Amino acid sequence: MSDKHYDVAVIGAGPGGYVAAIRASQLGAKVAIVEKQYMGGTCLNVGCIPSKAMLHVAEVLHSMESVSDLGIELGQAPTFHMPKAVAFKDKVVKRMTSGVGSLMKANNIDVYDGLGVVDASRRVSVQKGDGSHEEFQAEKIILATGSVPLMPPMPGIDGRNVINSDTCWNLSAVPESVICVGGGVIGIELACMFNAIGSKVTILEMLPNVLAPVDEEVRRLLVRILSKRGINIVTKAKVESIEDDGKLKQVKTTSDQGEQTFSGEYVLMAVSRRTSTGGLEHLIEQGLDMDRGRVRVNEKMETNLPGIYAIGDLTKGAGLAHVASAEGEIAADNAMGHDSSMNYDVVPNPIYTFPEIAFVGLTEAQAKEKDPEARVERFPWVAIGKAVAIGETDGFTKVIRGKYGEILGAHIIGPDATNLISEFSIAMRGELTVDEIIETIHPHPTLSEGIREAVLAVEGRPIHIGPKQPARAR
Repeated sequence: MSDKHYDVAVIGAGPGGYVAAIRASQLGAKVAIVEKQYMGGTCLNVGCIPSKAMLHVAEVLHSMESVSDLGIELGQAPTFHMPKAVAFKDKVVKRMTSGVGSLMKANNIDVYDGLGVVDASRRVSVQKGDGSHEEFQAEKIILATGSVPLMPPMPGIDGRNVINSDTCWNLSAVPESVICVGGGVIGIELACMFNAIGSKVTILEMLPNVLAPVDEEVRRLLVRILSKRGINIVTKAKVESIEDDGKLKQVKTTSDQGEQTFSGEYVLMAVSRRTSTGGLEHLIEQGLDMDRGRVRVNEKMETNLPGIYAIGDLTKGAGLAHVASAEGEIAADNAMGHDSSMNYDVVPNPIYTFPEIAFVGLTEAQAKEKDPEARVERFPWVAIGKAVAIGETDGFTKVIRGKYGEILGAHIIGPDATNLISEFSIAMRGELTVDEIIETIHPHPTLSEGIREAVLAVEGRPIHIGPKQPARAR
């Protein structure tokens, strides 16, 4: 039995785990981190980072459709080379994962490669690929084992040319057609990517709408834009089976309209993700409190087992990498004797479609239900000089204001939405009013002007569009 001992051991090196390890080290802990597959976890290797690299490639290709309007003549239609795009993606991933490895070294964190098997006494056995294992003891353990794609039990799901959000990044050629099963964030982002690089895309969603959590007005506009680009969106369609049809795949669905069949070269399963609990079997047997497959935690990220914390996709959280990182810092703080609590009131949600979507706080429907006096207005990108100059005028910024001038929610569909949403997040977290945003001078010409203009609009006094009904005096 090993006599190695750590103050904090982190199981999983994704964006929650490695951040937790760094934070614990900053607080003076002797830290170990265990990763069974790859440093950086799903996010850096097969999720957030590769998807954004490939989406960037797709967006560049998509933007070239209108370069002739800018006076740029290419002479011939651009061609797309999938292996080169994959090589670019791999380069980005390698740089990011290598960076995480360097951070572990810089923070004196011991890295163990293998499956971390944990028990309630906080002993960790690292099961390595060659059959050997190492053991150590830890005072506190942070579970950050993440998630894997959900592959529902249906006929044909394990057949050829059935891919998921972890395995779709290394195709040798552009698929002629893709049937995307699932119209959530992952499915819609990947549908945009494949559409932009030349695939014919069909989205099958079981629910009445795609992107269910998104504000209705924003969602409707995106659906119109995607449909105009040729993406076929079919809702209320429950997939029953996947079959081979020569070189193609057939997806059979049932709906209120009866049975339908859709054909495509590839089927992309993007319905959801499920927790990855490998190595936690002993903990579960020993009473780790679970809630429908996820670990139950309190606001301090503590489980019901003493000295054991859980974060990220393993818990019933938002399923967002940046939330996992925040939870990792909270867990590390508490593991080292501090008193920190996780607050989910202000969580920005980025969606990397074309155009981008980002939102924070309440939707219009939620706000009206909570506060009948809430005021809602939007400001179109077509009225912002920088948006017109870069040819990105689809969409708007919507602001929802409470009766005391507080911001209840903000929703952006348009250029650079995923970056711009942070101004609203900071304002909401700092409990700023709309007046304080208005009184902050925004640079011109920039996209950030759209934020101030949207706040002016919700106050009934926009500058660059026609007058609105004045806001009720406070």
